[in-house]
Amino acid sequence: MADPTSSARWVLPVLLPVAAVVVAHLVLHPGSWADVAGSLLVGASHAGAVVLGTAVVVLVLLAAGMLFRGRRGGAVRVPDGRVLTGLAVAAYLVLLTAMSGRIKPLPIFEGLERHWQGKILDLLWLAVLLGILHRWARAEVGLRWRLEPGSARPALILIGATFGLFAGLTVLSVALDWVPVEPVSAEQLAYDATIPNLTEELIWRGVMLAVLVAVLPPTRAVLGAPVGWAVVISSVAFGVGHAVLVDLEGAWSFSLAGGLFATAMGLVLGWVWSRTRSIWLAFLLHCAPEVGVDVGMLLLA
Repeated sequence: MADPTSSARWVLPVLLPVAAVVVAHLVLHPGSWADVAGSLLVGASHAGAVVLGTAVVVLVLLAAGMLFRGRRGGAVRVPDGRVLTGLAVAAYLVLLTAMSGRIKPLPIFEGLERHWQGKILDLLWLAVLLGILHRWARAEVGLRWRLEPGSARPALILIGATFGLFAGLTVLSVALDWVPVEPVSAEQLAYDATIPNLTEELIWRGVMLAVLVAVLPPTRAVLGAPVGWAVVISSVAFGVGHAVLVDLEGAWSFSLAGGLFATAMGLVLGWVWSRTRSIWLAFLLHCAPEVGVDVGMLLLA
């Protein structure tokens, strides 16, 4: 069964949605090539920063682990070619979503509050990838409703608790005048509950974790979920991607709090995916904090 590390059939086709947007820009605005190329360069630069930052953090963790194992007389494992291929695929996924998220919006999307174009592009190239490797996608990515036995209850409790926590904290924060009441539009609620979080889960947990788990098999069980370096690497990359930020105008910023929260959420989401082997409950958990905040605001509106 072909997968992203054993087949290159998907590597170029996944670029077609981004290429289509580039062509549309050039057709609608022939003189906009510099802006479009600049936005793609910004996206590629952001991907490079995420990959480099992830490598640094993971190397620090590995060094700490090697020091600990060295004191206990453990052996050091050198990554083989298959592991390196899996890491290269993960880096390519980061590049794809970074370019999709930073490319200049088409006129049809310019009037919207949120950057829907980037998330729709993510969904399109994911559809190409999962369509080409459909057998692997059905078997490994988690595109199924059937959950691992005994996994539904703890996952649903976690989702409900997370939603309740963020909704409750939002109501409390507004009631104590810690934060002002923010209007929640229908677009914001739809954005927080649909495509954006689904595409992130398909990228970071579904495809990336499936690839990394294949080359870095789980080494232990945590609360019934098989986990290992695959979950750690994908979570660190997810966190770095939310710490090192660049907007559509190319302005860079850094958010340590956002990165730490995203890393922690990545670990929890990775646990849910590993425990249930289904992307859908991870998607619901990803929505829970944002929708919880939205609902809290709506209750006080």
